[in-house]
Amino acid sequence: MIIGGRTWPRDRPWIIGIAVVAAAAAAWYAVEWAGTGSLPGGSSRPGLAYGILGGLIIIFELLLWPRKRVRSWRLGSAQTWLRAHVWLGLLCLPLVLMHARLLVIGGLLNIALMATFLVVIASGIWGLWLQQFLPGVLLDEVPAETIREQIDHVAAREAADVGRLVRAVCEPIGESAEEDDDRDDFAVVTGFRAMTGIQGRVVETLPVYSVIPGTLEISRRFHDDIRPFLLAGRAGGSPLAGRRQAEGFFATLRDSCPADAAGVIDRLERACEHRRQFDLQARLHDRLHRWLLVHVPLSVVLGVLLAAHVPIALWYW
Repeated sequence: MIIGGRTWPRDRPWIIGIAVVAAAAAAWYAVEWAGTGSLPGGSSRPGLAYGILGGLIIIFELLLWPRKRVRSWRLGSAQTWLRAHVWLGLLCLPLVLMHARLLVIGGLLNIALMATFLVVIASGIWGLWLQQFLPGVLLDEVPAETIREQIDHVAAREAADVGRLVRAVCEPIGESAEEDDDRDDFAVVTGFRAMTGIQGRVVETLPVYSVIPGTLEISRRFHDDIRPFLLAGRAGGSPLAGRRQAEGFFATLRDSCPADAAGVIDRLERACEHRRQFDLQARLHDRLHRWLLVHVPLSVVLGVLLAAHVPIALWYW
């Protein structure tokens, strides 16, 4: 959830609301503290009220996950639930801290409950910060952004596209039958070839190329370095995964090839840049969602510990 900008009018009431409630709760807690001369705990009037309110908030927070899964629930929009999840979760922190006598607690169950609660809150804050920061990085650094699950497919398509270009205009290095079939799609002379459909209508025009002399090195480098990188990305350990190394690689390739091949080399360099952007997008996307591996399971553990804490606390109270 992004906070600020266009969402600010919807976030502002929540911020003001939790600030007022937190200030009022702290004032009541301070008055009780001054009246009794000791830190109010969970059995005090404010401590009991904050414990009940904090427990209800935690239950509501846990309902976000089934709300996302069960789309038939007509209880507000998903954005409203998420906004309430964030701001009520932050409000829960001071309430629970005051309920727990500002962390002056005892007993293994209480310690485990508080430790789990603090980790859940910390992971939630970390995830919220990532959601403010990483989308801007994606916008600035990954102009070729695509759907995360389609990255390998899109990269393979681009590898096939530039591969056809290389086979069309560069000297061959001993191609397979499949590559020879691809080459047959291109004429030896420069121009355009018309594709006709029903009743002889032209449905598409395809560019045709002539082979550029002195471009054997492009074919070799494409086969040995560029194509493997486009298909595997940085996972293949290619030096093209680094921008500086790639710049040096293509500068050397330009020096060894005729000037007429500059356009082909530029296209290959752009394809490699797109692959680097896809790799960066995958890393940022994984980082953006990895915090959920901590936040969600520990939230469930928190709910279980809370279910055990409530009857035990009432029994001793």
